[in-house]
Amino acid sequence: MAQSTWLPGGGTLPSIAEINDCWLEGAHHTEAAREAASQIAMCAPHIPYLVRSVRSLLGRVVKFLLARGVRQFLDLGAGVPAVGHIHEVAWGVDPECRIVYVDFDPAVAQEGRTLLADNDNVAYLCDDIRHPRELLDNPELRNVLDLSRPVAVFMLQTLQELPDSEDPVGLVAAYSNAISTGSYVCISHFGSKDEQLRNGLNLFGQMGFGAPPAITFRDPDQLTNFFAGLELIDPGVVPVPLWYPDSKDDIDHNPHLVPVHVGLGRKP
Repeated sequence: MAQSTWLPGGGTLPSIAEINDCWLEGAHHTEAAREAASQIAMCAPHIPYLVRSVRSLLGRVVKFLLARGVRQFLDLGAGVPAVGHIHEVAWGVDPECRIVYVDFDPAVAQEGRTLLADNDNVAYLCDDIRHPRELLDNPELRNVLDLSRPVAVFMLQTLQELPDSEDPVGLVAAYSNAISTGSYVCISHFGSKDEQLRNGLNLFGQMGFGAPPAITFRDPDQLTNFFAGLELIDPGVVPVPLWYPDSKDDIDHNPHLVPVHVGLGRKP
């Protein structure tokens, strides 16, 4: 599932950020979110595994970037900043790392601010990522990030909430153009071959659970298009378990069949 319902009018479900927190065994969600998480998992039982896989991936990417000197991070569609999120991983290596989280959901953003209070190296903005110039000029963001220096921009499970009519390729390009040389962009996305999820979303409505989350599926070649103008880091766009696993234990029995792909691009 996406990190959060950052689009206006995101449907009748509780915040997807809270639902994800349930599947990540966090403590920052409501009873309604637990019920929705159970209903979604009933229809598409592989979803909690995928959410946990993406969170594990996030930690691996952060460590990869830290090893290359990156100390600034911008997470677009961040969800609840807990359970192995960027600051927990980054500050374990360098407490001076600077992070900005962004989510459209006011309740999620407020929860984030509460969790991250009293630290000048992090901010949580309630903003619409579809307006990159306004977001990047936000004084709160500028107080934390120096965009003249490398920054890693994360869009994990975020662009799938954006239909093609909203020009997601152009959106990524706007962020890529605004960041400095040596910066990175990391994107993960559901692929169209996830028939189990498609069937699950249909079943969700049929069982009377309400409107399911709106998701746009994109294949790996479409995901590659998001990295135009960037140097795609090896191993390229691959299923999430195959992106630099920490150990053999991190790799699924059939990792090539995992329907969520990820890529990391560097701005030359």
